[in-house]
Amino acid sequence: MTILPIVSRELRVAARRNKTYWLRVAAAAAALLVCAWLCYGVGMQQPAVNLGKSVFSSLTILAFAYCLLVAPFVTADSVSEEKRDGTLGLLFLTELRSVDVVLGKWLATSISAFYGLLGILPALGLPLLMGGVTPGEYWRTALAVVNAILFSLTAGMCVSTLSRDQSKAVLGSVVLVLGLTGLVPGLFVVVESGFFIRPLNQFPTVALASPAYTGYLALDASYRTAPQNYWLSLGVVHCMSWVFMVITALSMPRVWRENPEEPPIRHRWLMRFGYTAGWKRIYRKRLEQNPVFAVAGRLRWPHFVFWTLVCLVALNVFWITFGYRRNTSSYQFHQYFSHALVFTNRVWITVMACRFFLEARRTGALELILTTPIPVRTLLRGHWRALRRFFVLPIVAIAVLHVFYVAVNWRLANLQGGVGGMLLQSYLIAAGSSLINFLTDVLALCYVGSWLSLSLRKPGFAVLYTFALVILGPWTIGYFLPGLSTILPASFVVRLNTSSLLRALFGTGLAYYPVARTLAWVLKNLLLVIWARSKLQRHFRSAAAQTYRYDKRPFFRMHPPSPKSSRTLKIEPLTAVETSTGH
Repeated sequence: MTILPIVSRELRVAARRNKTYWLRVAAAAAALLVCAWLCYGVGMQQPAVNLGKSVFSSLTILAFAYCLLVAPFVTADSVSEEKRDGTLGLLFLTELRSVDVVLGKWLATSISAFYGLLGILPALGLPLLMGGVTPGEYWRTALAVVNAILFSLTAGMCVSTLSRDQSKAVLGSVVLVLGLTGLVPGLFVVVESGFFIRPLNQFPTVALASPAYTGYLALDASYRTAPQNYWLSLGVVHCMSWVFMVITALSMPRVWRENPEEPPIRHRWLMRFGYTAGWKRIYRKRLEQNPVFAVAGRLRWPHFVFWTLVCLVALNVFWITFGYRRNTSSYQFHQYFSHALVFTNRVWITVMACRFFLEARRTGALELILTTPIPVRTLLRGHWRALRRFFVLPIVAIAVLHVFYVAVNWRLANLQGGVGGMLLQSYLIAAGSSLINFLTDVLALCYVGSWLSLSLRKPGFAVLYTFALVILGPWTIGYFLPGLSTILPASFVVRLNTSSLLRALFGTGLAYYPVARTLAWVLKNLLLVIWARSKLQRHFRSAAAQTYRYDKRPFFRMHPPSPKSSRTLKIEPLTAVETSTGH
């Protein structure tokens, strides 16, 4: 008898796939490229000890970003897809146990993520040769990173088991992982300090459940002061991973069946998410105007999610404005809170941008829509009207919060005797850069998400590819861009810093100013918008019919294929004997 038959089968299948090994090679090459960039670009003027510390911290941040931002997408739709297709129940008709099914599905979707991490961990040990990093610090960090990816993969599997919709599964997985990583500890710090009225004297217990805080406690500076906190945090995160796995194993046999009974009608407006008689009348009018707009914008629950995120953004602005002045010890928790909030917002926008076309492709509604007289322009216009309906009011509220940040900080700085003009300029640049980046991110995510959800052969990866192409990949590259000025020619850097035009526009040299990063980010978003918009306008029908193929030919091969490559069917005429005999 084979123990865990699905697990052994998935291991054999993964061993025969080429991408299993190429992913490990690509991850190791990326880590080595980061090391080479930091050693050559940033560390040319640093001693070996400081270089080792900077390389180790950068690789640690990238490893945790991979575990906490990429891993939840891998398992988020693993079980919910089977539930939508109705194939999950076929496994329970056999003699397989729930544990066999859960471990098999988890291993089938998670082994590629583990192989990618396996290529990063050896590169994480290279700073040991440079100095500044102890062996104990490396092994504690490696344990924290492995624990973080185990936590993310099991959390995504648990949410996927309890959900049927892909957008809810992906969003729930990311919110669960990032919420326990940064949002929940940040909220606990705010409440514990009385909204920063009193100082934070004691260690927040909730932070022990954060995988990122485990990595912070693994550093020598934190480990020497309280070594028990590291092991306790490592154990808590690991126990939560097993709790997620147990919940998945216990709930999967009970939730795979579809409930034929309709849910009872609730008379309270809040419990119905706004599905009132007035909303139904508005929905009928929208069906007459633009059916695509009516169908794409019919959901009410996304509005509650949007305004919840706006409330968290307001709390973040309050923290930046008043929290740093009243409680300086909350800096580390604010870093986790703000980064988790930024990535959660972007993931949510990506999910909503991809949702309509993914659902239409899965149900076959997109093919039915294309058979109607509705032109492609009307279909795209209806989709964009639905997205504007979801995004406009929250974006306006976030813009008002940015104005509030500038006004209050300038007023507080003037009351403390600061230089008003210079501080106002810095506050305007900080708030303006954040707002412009957010607006262009929304546009790029909407366009790229619409195109990839329509054209990809594997639609389940549309959300991950959109998020990685628009946000995660450029953020990773931008994290190392400040070291660009160290490898540029000295005469070129001096010319930038002494340029009268740049000083008139930005007040200082462009090489060291945040405006350069904002301009590069906006340019990246605009290029992505132009690319995706042209694809949607020119290849919408071919992508919807799954006949569109990405051209992999080199740019210099623009000529059509030769006539030898095309084959024609030749039909020979029948002879008189064959015609008379009928053979």
